[in-house]
Amino acid sequence: MTAKTPPPPVIASLRVLQYALLDSTVEYSGCTSLFVGGKELGQVPCLAICQDKPTPEILLFHCAKDWNWLDCSAHQSVDAAKIRAEGIYHGVSRLWIDANISELESEQYLDELWGETKCSFCGRRPDQGVEKLLGKDGVRICDRCVNEFHAEMHRDVDTDLNT
Repeated sequence: MTAKTPPPPVIASLRVLQYALLDSTVEYSGCTSLFVGGKELGQVPCLAICQDKPTPEILLFHCAKDWNWLDCSAHQSVDAAKIRAEGIYHGVSRLWIDANISELESEQYLDELWGETKCSFCGRRPDQGVEKLLGKDGVRICDRCVNEFHAEMHRDVDTDLNT
């Protein structure tokens, strides 16, 4: 059940700071207090502590052995996430591994992952707050740029009408 490989640099668009591959020496408490589809999540083989660079919030991801995340919990710090994990998985404290992934490496990974699926005007990817991305013939524009262009067009019309 234990994963053999480290996680990717990013899980759910968040940079991986530390991770743990749970093994037979870790004792599952029997309760995660995380619910998926109305059922408690239960025991998982991998944990990852991740952070989104614009916020200080830390997320503790409970992952499948292929590092697909199943659920997560938010924490104020890495230490708080580790304390929560230890409460669920007794003995995990000694298994944490520093991922050594820089912000630049995580951004490069996301750029590679999303490929050409980003706005041709501002460069935003879908994981950067883009709700819609429209495209044709290899050119894409995000909802934010559409709104900015729309506002600018109306600003010009309003200026022309007032002169």
